[in-house]
Amino acid sequence: MVVNTIYIARHGYRSNWLPEGPYPDPLTGIDSDVPLAEHGVQQAKELAHYLLSLDNQPEAAFASPFYRCLETVQPIAKLLEIPVYLERGIGEWYRPDRKPVIPVPAGYEILSKFFPGVISQEWDSTLTPNEKGETEQEMYMRFKKFWPLFIERVEKEYPNVECILLVTHAASKIALGMSLLGYDNPRMSLNENGDKIRSGSCSLDKYEILKKSYDTIDETDDQTSFTYIPFSDRKWVLTMNGNTEFLSSGEEMNWNFDCVAEAGSDADIKKRQMTKKTSSPIPEADDQTEVETVYISVDIPSGNYKERTEIAKSAILQYSGLETDAPLFRIGNRLYEGSWERLVGTELAFPNAAHVHKKTAGLLSPTEENETTNAGQSKGSSTANDPNIQIQEEDVGLPDSTNTSRDHTGDKEEVQSEKIYRIKERIVLSNVRPM
Repeated sequence: MVVNTIYIARHGYRSNWLPEGPYPDPLTGIDSDVPLAEHGVQQAKELAHYLLSLDNQPEAAFASPFYRCLETVQPIAKLLEIPVYLERGIGEWYRPDRKPVIPVPAGYEILSKFFPGVISQEWDSTLTPNEKGETEQEMYMRFKKFWPLFIERVEKEYPNVECILLVTHAASKIALGMSLLGYDNPRMSLNENGDKIRSGSCSLDKYEILKKSYDTIDETDDQTSFTYIPFSDRKWVLTMNGNTEFLSSGEEMNWNFDCVAEAGSDADIKKRQMTKKTSSPIPEADDQTEVETVYISVDIPSGNYKERTEIAKSAILQYSGLETDAPLFRIGNRLYEGSWERLVGTELAFPNAAHVHKKTAGLLSPTEENETTNAGQSKGSSTANDPNIQIQEEDVGLPDSTNTSRDHTGDKEEVQSEKIYRIKERIVLSNVRPM
């Protein structure tokens, strides 16, 4: 198997970004190695729950050794039950003229005391950034050199891993993505519209191989025939750019290479504050729109009853006229007309349901694979009709929105109710033929 999916996330909201103090000193004693603000800790938990909701979940995480990145990846590792490896190769970018010093992150011995049971020692960094600083070109060349060496090691040491997560910094997140896509420099646009990689705090990018690195199944011996494609020949596509839809406060602290100041630095914060003061305030709307969530079952017609109808993950779903007898739906490039019918039988919606997808619990051990069962991975039929199903979470649970000031290190197990909705209506779609 090969790594075919890569998630890249920026760390959460830093404590030095707060408009008012207190500003805690770095616990590692390293200059600028600041921890997350409480808001950033909440962002990290929201990111963890979002990744848990996905079908294609990371099977291993690699993090920059700076404290803010490890704070961000910690709830992800606990919720998804995956190991975290320190990787200096994806560390922060510092210019050679940075004052007063160029920070060098702490090592495993120190960081493992702050994050016990989270960081794995079974990994040595692929590359080490120049401790005297890097020019923009040198930084970009670091990442272009990093990718083939890193992926080759992952596939050699953990051959069953296909999906990984990298937790890094704004400049590194952009440069990693642009170099993976084959661009000459990190300032280039992704398309003719001028779009660039977004890098808000705790934002998430997703990259997938355009062409799978294996052939079809050999029907003669019932085995899969793999054709290895060198990393340099693989084509990657960006399928998620700076996603923050899962964050309660949306996108914050976006940065790109057009900014002069170092990402997240005091100079960066001052520049943002000055821009905010000189910009015109956006008037608030007088009225508030009420939103109603409705769950319905949609039947999509199939041209062949023997075949299953599937929708591409990238297909766009649009609809109009749900209040009418014949609503219109557009799925991809097809147009459908719907008709309302009463749903026969029982169909339930679990909007908050999610579980860890694991091949084996010991997947990432280089020496052995211990098969374990993930308790709670599936919901039994005995609880499917119980409207009071309880979900038990550890400190990776989302904090109460009314209590945002508590210390995240003291979080205890939380019990949250999961809402279950019974679907009573269905819409049967029929193809709309062009006139």
